[in-house]
Order: sequence, then C-alpha cells, then structure tokens
Amino acid sequence: MIRATKAVVLLVAVAMSLGGCALIGASEAPRDETGTIDKQATADAFSIRVGDCLNDPGEGDVDRVSVVPCSEPHELEVFHEFSIQDAAYPNTADAMDELTYEKCDPVFRAFVGRSYEDSRLEYTSLQPTELSWADGDRVVHCLIADPENGKSTGSLASSNR
Repeated sequence: MIRATKAVVLLVAVAMSLGGCALIGASEAPRDETGTIDKQATADAFSIRVGDCLNDPGEGDVDRVSVVPCSEPHELEVFHEFSIQDAAYPNTADAMDELTYEKCDPVFRAFVGRSYEDSRLEYTSLQPTELSWADGDRVVHCLIADPENGKSTGSLASSNR
C-alpha cells in the first residue's frame, strides 16, 4: 500500500492464500497459557492475531510466517485485524488497499499514539487473495514496522514515534 503523503517501506501488501485450510508442515503459532507466542516457529499464517510478532514473510502469496516472541527482535507486529463484510472480492488491488487503509489507518493512531503522517513507523498488511476469498477468507491483518531500525524488540504500542 502506498499513500501519497508518505511511501510505505514495505511496498506491497502481502496476500494470504489457501483460506482456512490446514497446511501440510505448518502449525498453529506456539502460545503459552496466556495466548502469547512463546517461541520462534514457522506457523500457519491464519493462526496469527493481534499482538503477535513476526518476521517479514516477503511478497506474494503467504501461507506460513515466522513468528517470534515480541520480546525477541522482530520485523513486524500485528496491531489490528478486521473482517471484510463485502460479498464480492474487491475488484482491484487498489480497492483492496483502500479498504485496508480505511480500517488500519485510524487504529494506527490509537496504537502508536500519533498519526501515520506524523510517525516514523510504517505499516503494511496481510490480505485475502481471490483464491482464499473463495474459501471464505475475509480477514486482513495490519502489521506495523520500524523501517529505521529494521527490527524491534517489544511492542510498538504507545511508542509515540
């Protein structure tokens, strides 16, 4: 997603594929009794949720992600997720990006403590693909990153950067 006021370092929103299908070789994100990721692992991309930390899965269709405890260095943090209520898949990538912007941007301000335009932090998203949409996938994950430092340790919540 690129916005006119500030170019996003993570240029392309990566797309999740394969709906909620179980993936061979991928498992649920490892969590402790509080629901927090407690060890580094390769996990099913559909098992991540708000508060999880991960490393950049790259561009294109993503079905697995490298999750890590937020107390360890990581590139991305899930700061918001939402479900798309539309019956039809957005007709263009720009339409999907605009929908994502409308939902992620206001939460960015609440999460970080300042607006996206005034922040040095960036965000991108994991979005459904047409294929995963056909399987019922409607969840978009908003992911925050610190492009100046590359990796963060701990949460970027209330960082006011």
